[in-house]
Amino acid sequence: MNNDNTKPNASTFCQIMKPIYYMSKVAGLWPQSFLRTSPGVTVLDIAYLLVLYVMFFFCILVNSNAKLWDYYMKPFESDILRYGLQTHLVNGLNLGVLISTINVVQYKRKWEYMELLDTVTRVVEQEFHVRYPIRVVQKFITLIICAEILYLMVILTGYYFLIDQTLNITTTYLYVSYYMMNISLLALINEYAYFTVHIRRLFMIVNRLLKQLLLSDANSSDTVLLDQNRKSKTPTIAYDEIFTIYGKGPQKEFETSTRNVRRNGPSKVSVVAPASAGFNKLSTQTVYATFVTQLKIDHQSSMDTIVKTINRLSVLHYHLCDAIRLVNRISSLSLMLHFGAMFVFLVFGLFTFYKAFNSGSWAFRIMALANGAWIAFYIVAILSVITATTAAQNSGRLTGDIVHQIIRKHQNHFSVDVIEKLSTLSLQVKMRDMSFSCGLFHFDWNLFGSILSALAMYLVFLIQFDVTPPVGLNSPNLTIPSIELIDFTM
Repeated sequence: MNNDNTKPNASTFCQIMKPIYYMSKVAGLWPQSFLRTSPGVTVLDIAYLLVLYVMFFFCILVNSNAKLWDYYMKPFESDILRYGLQTHLVNGLNLGVLISTINVVQYKRKWEYMELLDTVTRVVEQEFHVRYPIRVVQKFITLIICAEILYLMVILTGYYFLIDQTLNITTTYLYVSYYMMNISLLALINEYAYFTVHIRRLFMIVNRLLKQLLLSDANSSDTVLLDQNRKSKTPTIAYDEIFTIYGKGPQKEFETSTRNVRRNGPSKVSVVAPASAGFNKLSTQTVYATFVTQLKIDHQSSMDTIVKTINRLSVLHYHLCDAIRLVNRISSLSLMLHFGAMFVFLVFGLFTFYKAFNSGSWAFRIMALANGAWIAFYIVAILSVITATTAAQNSGRLTGDIVHQIIRKHQNHFSVDVIEKLSTLSLQVKMRDMSFSCGLFHFDWNLFGSILSALAMYLVFLIQFDVTPPVGLNSPNLTIPSIELIDFTM
């Protein structure tokens, strides 16, 4: 009666990860097997990676040809634009080779990350009764990947009709090069974003489970108690039928005991029916919400139970901080280099807009329209990474606020051991590093502000170089001071 039709031993995290894994595999960012199991790295994986290397090196050699780019940029007559676009494309192709090589070197760390998140997810699901709408999230991720690839193909098609047909420039190699470069970028962004989003989801679960200690059971906008005060008109199965399906008789003792439990706040459900309204519905709420089927702490819980729960949540939070460290080691270098490449293109792409408005040439207007699509593409990629990392870090830091709320509210009611464990957890949250960083800078909104300010500065430089004419000896603006010759002969 599992709605997700998954095997009992299947990992929820790994199942949701499958669409991203396939895309990374195609892009050459995942040369090994999905998990640390046989066969690991096969001969077929190595052969496919070598084919990708050959394609990348071929595109690099083609785009390094100066005559080809003279042909591409002949209608524009702008050396600044030509060197900028050529540098962006060649650097992007080199990054594709470098990123694939980095993933080959660090494939064991990626396995380590998968095992860590898989273990944490299993603990959360089994011990704290958390469920995920696996199929819904898989469909959501698949739709995002399809939309990204579709947008990439639309841009390449736009290049064909705007540049090839309008300006009569054959740009076949340009299409292939842009596709090779950006498919690896898409795979990297999707992989990094999902790693980060899942860490945030687990932080949110830890926070919601900690809120049980407030003994108010207030509903969270990000956490949904399945079947709580069910008002849906969808048919449900009685508990007796559930136990009959699983080959067990109805548990009368449990039903009798639950009737005598005193409810505080919204009702909690100890045993949950297999389905809940909206659980399998493809919607943003279903994708981002966390579904908890049972809360373990209430007014009747003993202090020993509370201490054990705090210890378990503290260990989970500690391992999630380790997951952030692994993500930084796996993807931060690749992401930093791609951010640099995207910044270079943003500078020259915005310079194309200036040339389009300043010169009034149709060639520049067409190029500005084509580059505008790439600018939107890269800005969305940067914002996706920064939004995911900031949300995950804020969720991790929120744990400390919740702990102090619990201490302030129940410091006179909880035992000394409970208060001591909460204080230790608060210190742990404060001392652990939860920042997503490449070592040189953090992936946060300060980075985005720095990118905007640097874009404005370099764009002003390029405009000045374009506006100011070269000054030579034959320039009419050059004035040479007269020199009076003095005869010193007597």
